[in-house]
Amino acid sequence: MTSPSPFRHVPLILSMAAILSGCATAPKGVSGSLIASDVRLEVERDRPQSSRQQRVDRAAIAQAKTLRVVPVRFADGADAALSPREREVILAGVGRALCSRTANHFEIVAADQPADIVLESEITGIGLTNRGAAGASFVVGALSPVPLTPRLPAGMGGLSADVVANSTDGSSVFELRWAQGANAFTTDATPSRIGDAYELSDVLARDVGRLLRDQGDGRRRDRVDQPTRRRSKEACLASFGRIEAGARLAGLALPLTPEFVEAKAGGGDSGR
Repeated sequence: MTSPSPFRHVPLILSMAAILSGCATAPKGVSGSLIASDVRLEVERDRPQSSRQQRVDRAAIAQAKTLRVVPVRFADGADAALSPREREVILAGVGRALCSRTANHFEIVAADQPADIVLESEITGIGLTNRGAAGASFVVGALSPVPLTPRLPAGMGGLSADVVANSTDGSSVFELRWAQGANAFTTDATPSRIGDAYELSDVLARDVGRLLRDQGDGRRRDRVDQPTRRRSKEACLASFGRIEAGARLAGLALPLTPEFVEAKAGGGDSGR
């Protein structure tokens, strides 16, 4: 009779460890320039792993129909640890996510066209992912008999950003100060230093989308019609680049890095 493997309980032990410590601390980030120091933000969430402060003018948002997304930039010093390629990929990912998420409820216009709302964002912090731990997490998950095995609760990264929206007359529509650490259960592990920050860009975009969609008292802004939504999505891809269909399919089976997926990264300025 074959003796039981001494490693047969490793996946279960790792899963329990992830349950006990399932979130990374959100990066504190540097001081950005988008939100003035005298603006009073309401604290919506305040935890080590996730924080959100905001101020929203829902009446102004309700009147808007068109929206323009300004290329994303880094706050001074926020990209100090990144390579030029990592920097390019993050800017493209955050910009495309913000644009695509808002395209469901607004008509997205090109950079040279006027808009009712102008959305600007500044990345204030990147929590780097440990590539070795992320790669090990993928292997453990692939070999584990436990469905939906959490990733290793070590070496996880994060993202922090400031996002503001202004109307055509320059008045503020909303300000959002946002930070999030990776989660062992919901953030996929990819062997890239910017893997977690890249994936969390969509979490940021969802929160921004909710701010622009929710009108209070449980009411939601109507979605734009399908032809407008299709044009808006194409405008987003033209501004911030595409992800190739082949990369999307391969990503279902392999832990593809953002650097690979963003083969033709676009959007974003020099960050200054």
